[in-house]
Formats: sequence, C-alpha cells, structure tokens
Amino acid sequence: MKFAAVAALALALALGVVPALAQPPLDGNSLTWLAGSRVHTNANGSKVYEAFIGPLDGVVTGTALFPGGVEYHKLGPGPDGKTFGLSVANTRSNLAWNFTPLKAFEKDRVIFETPDGNVRVQYYLKPGNVIGAKVERKAADGKVVTTEYAFAPLP
Repeated sequence: MKFAAVAALALALALGVVPALAQPPLDGNSLTWLAGSRVHTNANGSKVYEAFIGPLDGVVTGTALFPGGVEYHKLGPGPDGKTFGLSVANTRSNLAWNFTPLKAFEKDRVIFETPDGNVRVQYYLKPGNVIGAKVERKAADGKVVTTEYAFAPLP
C-alpha cells in the first residue's frame, strides 16, 4: 500500500499535477555569494575596494573604500526585525539612505529601491565570483542615470 502511494505521488510530480516541493524562501542568510573582498577599477584608473562579511542572523555588512571617502552598507532586517532592506551611509557626502522594503530578492541578485522610486540599487553575482553593482538614479528631467561596477575578487 505504501508503495502505491509513493508511486502515485511520483507520477503526479512527473506529470506536473502536484507542484514540486517549494524552494526555501530567500532571505539574508542566502547572501553568502556577496561575502568577500573585491576591487573595481574606474575608467580613470582609480580603484574602489569593497568588502562584505556575513551573513550572520540574516545580516550582511559591507564597506566600500574609494578616493575621498568610505561608504557603509547593511543588508538585512530593519529595526522592526522583519522588513528587509539596505541602509547606506557615505562619509564624503555625509548622507545616509534607507532602501526599505526590499524591491526584489532572487537567486544571486538583490534589488533595493527608495520609496519614491528615484534610486534603485542592485547587487548580483557574475561569472568568476565578480559582484555586479548597478545604481540607477532618476534625474530632475526624469531621465535615468545608470552607474555600473564590476567588483572582481582581490588577487
């Protein structure tokens, strides 16, 4: 009898009658691909160094060191302990941004956007353990200005 039930379930899965077992939900603990120390070289030859550590308890923190400043990042639950977002603080501009709630969470990609939709930040894994970072900002005229980075692992 047990064999018949297992066989019926296997057949139903194969035919698509019953959905396959769901993947576990993505959360900060799935951001292991982001951890590491990397460097991006700008067109003018200057370098931007970025390092992320974690995840620990669903949180990843990072620091970007660039000519003239430092930027700090926290990806994880906000003060309420539930709403996942990105907090950024920049020492050159003395500004801080909060991208909460999370816009999209996909395998090897995380997307954040300001509540007004004027700034979007994406981190994603590229081949060779390179981290792509894409920042899109809406200008006053409505045009979107895009800046992209490719952070390669340090040698």
